[in-house]
Amino acid sequence: MKISLIQMDAGQDKEANIGKALAFLDEAVEVGADIVCFPEMFSVYGGDRFEHAETDADSGTVKRFRDVAREKRVGIVLGSVKVRADQVGRVTNTSFVIDRDGEIICRYDKIHMYDVMREDVYVRESDETVSGESIGSFEFDGVKMGVGICFDLRFPNYFQALMQTGAEVIFLPSHFRKATGRIAWDILPNARAIENQSYFCACGQAGGEGAKARCAHTKLVSYDGTVLGELGEEEGVLTAEVDLDALRTFRKEFPTLEQIRDFQ
Repeated sequence: MKISLIQMDAGQDKEANIGKALAFLDEAVEVGADIVCFPEMFSVYGGDRFEHAETDADSGTVKRFRDVAREKRVGIVLGSVKVRADQVGRVTNTSFVIDRDGEIICRYDKIHMYDVMREDVYVRESDETVSGESIGSFEFDGVKMGVGICFDLRFPNYFQALMQTGAEVIFLPSHFRKATGRIAWDILPNARAIENQSYFCACGQAGGEGAKARCAHTKLVSYDGTVLGELGEEEGVLTAEVDLDALRTFRKEFPTLEQIRDFQ
């Protein structure tokens, strides 16, 4: 299976961002990608998030990419978009996963909120975003997969829950900031891959300045911690082949997952 991760520098111009995303998607399809992942908030970054939010899985941005997935016969992990919640003025931070037929096979609402109260960085995602309650587990082309979003990376039990559903490939669309997470971004995707014996696809944004500068360095990590590919600071497409037979053999030969216990 071939996976493409798209690293973008998204701004407040929604149409410009979507146009760029579609161009990168074409690049991924040309090299034979089976499934393509976009970063968190790829369609619009900043500004009035409620104003730009989607209303449901059949609206605006989501519908456009469902149509593209059907046309190009490719799976899409649609990074994340804001979706209007039932609570007035609030949204969910949501990743839709689309299959080759353009059908939504998973909706994951981000569970862990990016709340940081420091002198140099003050962000409270929880003020405007409703936290999800269910993990992002799905099956694509007969392979069990999972998805988390950005700040979820800091919570290993979330990814263990995905692994326990059978996930062999895990996606993490993100816009991790350098100011609060560069070391974590360097280390934790590798750790999540190793401890869950899964392919881990850490797909981030590039660009930004000051406290809003993003980590970039999108990477795909193998089940044993080998980095199969990594981008630098610029926008681009990372494509790598994952060997699921090798993963399954590794899990049998090194059966650490069978020893997991719940100590609570």
